[in-house]
Formats: sequence, structure tokens, C-alpha cells
Amino acid sequence: MELWTSFTHIIVQSIAFLTSEIGFSQAIAIILFTFLARLILMPINTSAMINMHRNKQALAKIKPELDNLRNTYKANPSEMAKQTMALYKKHNIKILDKTSVLNMASQGLFGFGMFQAIQQMAFNSKFAWIANIAKPDILLALLVGAITYFSMVMMPGSAEQTSILLFVIPAIISFIALVNFPSAIGLYWATSSALSLIQTLLIKKYFKHQEKQIVN
Repeated sequence: MELWTSFTHIIVQSIAFLTSEIGFSQAIAIILFTFLARLILMPINTSAMINMHRNKQALAKIKPELDNLRNTYKANPSEMAKQTMALYKKHNIKILDKTSVLNMASQGLFGFGMFQAIQQMAFNSKFAWIANIAKPDILLALLVGAITYFSMVMMPGSAEQTSILLFVIPAIISFIALVNFPSAIGLYWATSSALSLIQTLLIKKYFKHQEKQIVN
């Protein structure tokens, strides 16, 4: 618990340093600190996203074999699960590897740390159309909801046949949450989600380029 308190204290002090010593507004300090922190976590996050994309490609290739297993063992779910895992192992498909676990843990810890740290701070700053980032802003909440939706849609592991509800629900949850939280949290959320979306688009572009080179 003491370690966690120290962690959130470092976040508070870092944002305070950017405002008091460098002269950034509180809103810009939150955005900049989020950007720098995400930059530090980017190698792990990028590696996890690349693995997700490769898994998606591999799953697409073995789809006929998976369909065959489902038809063969539809009356025996346990055997179907066993054969499916064997097929995954054969093609080196790891649904949840160490990098993915580390990525989820690091992103979760940082996100929760930012949430608690921002709640400890007093704000009186404005940003763009937001008069006071200490108060909720519906437009910002809508923006974060939209970014969250597109981030989910563009994720490397998302399948074309995935229900749209799996993309819409997180967006709705983020909107509802931010309507009740200070805009300072929304600025962190928007920055983090926007960076994830940009990162995803760049990874997709990279793989498309790689596929074109293989074809040519």
C-alpha cells in the first residue's frame, strides 16, 4: 500500500512540476505527462499489439481447420477444446502470452494510478472550450467515447464478425463515467485513447506494407 501511495505521489508531483516549474497549464501538464508515460510503455504495448495482429492472421489461416474441429467434436466440448489448443500450439498461436499480460498490467496500473492521482489534485485551469477542468464536460466525454469506439474497432485482434456491441459498450461506459468525473480525468483518457488509436493505425499500416512486399 505504501508503494502504491508513493507511485501516485510521483504522478502528482510530476504534474505539479510541469505546472509550477516549467509553466504549463494544468491541462497541458496532464496531456504531456500522459504522452511521456505512454511513450515509456510503448515498447511493451507495441509488442503486444503486433502479437495480436499476428495471431489474428494465423487464426484466419487455420479457420478451415477450426471449423472442421467444431463440426467433428460438436458433441464433445472438452475434446474440441483439447484439439483446438493442440492446433494453436502447432501453429504457435498464443492467445495470452507474457507480453500481453505485462502490457495489460502496466496499462492498468498506470491508468488506475493516474485516476487516483488526478482525484487528489485541485484544479482551476481551463482548456480549449472547457472553462474549468475540475468539472465534467459532456463534449469531452462524447469525444472520449468516440475515440474509445474507434480504438476498439481498429484493434489488431478484433475480428470482422465481432458483434458491434463489444465496441459500443466500452464507448458508452467511458462516456457515462466521464460525465461524472472532472474533465482533468477526461483529458488523460482522451490523450491515452488517442495515442492508442494512432499506434494501432501505424501498426496496421506497417503490416499492410509488409503484405504488399510479400505479394510483389
